[in-house]
Parts: sequence; C-alpha cells; structure tokens
Amino acid sequence: MPVQKPTLPAGLSSGDLADLLNQIGKVDVYNIYAGVGRLTSAELDSIFASQETINTELESNFEEIGELSEKPFKAESKSEKLKTRHYQLEGKRTNIVTVTIVGISEEKKNWLEDQSAGMTQLTFIALSKDKTQAILINGCRWTVDWSGEADGLYTQEVTTEFIGKTSEKVVFFNQIPVTTGA
Repeated sequence: MPVQKPTLPAGLSSGDLADLLNQIGKVDVYNIYAGVGRLTSAELDSIFASQETINTELESNFEEIGELSEKPFKAESKSEKLKTRHYQLEGKRTNIVTVTIVGISEEKKNWLEDQSAGMTQLTFIALSKDKTQAILINGCRWTVDWSGEADGLYTQEVTTEFIGKTSEKVVFFNQIPVTTGA
C-alpha cells in the first residue's frame, strides 16, 4: 500500500502547533487569568464569540494573575508502550504543559499554591493586550513552582499533565471580533 497523507480530526492541521507558537511571538504581551473549574464546549463557543463576551466572562468568573513570560509555554507529549516478550503495544498518551507567568503578587502566588495543594481544577486564559487572540488551558490540575522575586512580584511555573486528546484542553483563538457577529 502506498503512503497516504494522514487524516487529522476536523479543525486541526499539522501546522497548528507551529502556527500557535508563531502567533504567540507576534503579540507583545498576554495577560493571564485563572478561574476555578472547567468550561464546556458550549461555553467555549459563546465566551470566545467576541471580545465583549470574553470581557464579561473574565470580569465575572476569572482573576487576572499576571502576564506570560518571554518564553511562556513548554509542551510535551509522550506515548507509553507496553512491552512483552514478543509484542510492543501502544499505551496511553500523556501531555505535559508548562506555563511561565511573571508579575504575580504574593497574594496571588499563595492562592495558586493553595489551589495546587488542593488539586483544584483550574482554567487559564491568556489574552493578548489587543484582545484579538486567546489561549485557553481548560480544567486541569496544576503543580506550582515559583522562583525569583523582584519588587514584590514573583515568577511562577504552573505545570499540568493530562491523558488523551488536547481538543478541549488547549485551545487557541485567533482574530476574535470586537462584537458578536462582526
């Protein structure tokens, strides 16, 4: 059988990760917001329909934590294999995402550490200053490490690990209109 181009799930292309990293590099600054819990597919569609709906959601259910650092994301995906004497079987796929946040006050640093210790599900939204791009990391349990303090502000690395598809866990929104239907 000849080699065939793989069929990727709808809405996903092989260049998505490269495009995401490229787009992040084009924006000056992203503010990062945290909320407790997880957003459903329906909520994602309505919240990210416009800059107005994002602002409403952020004011109601999220807290601004800080800004993304210069090199904000580190992502890794590993597949475990079950090895027997004669066979090697594919196992689960584990995804690890690390986000580096700067400019965090001591109060917010302590809050994030408390959420980490309690294994609370948190959702992070990184929103560009011009509000046309957003990165959502949805409903994950996080570990928190902090380093460095300058003028009372901290740098924190928050890391999550999850199994399976990333389709509703890590979502990139581009060219968000000012108003719904625009």
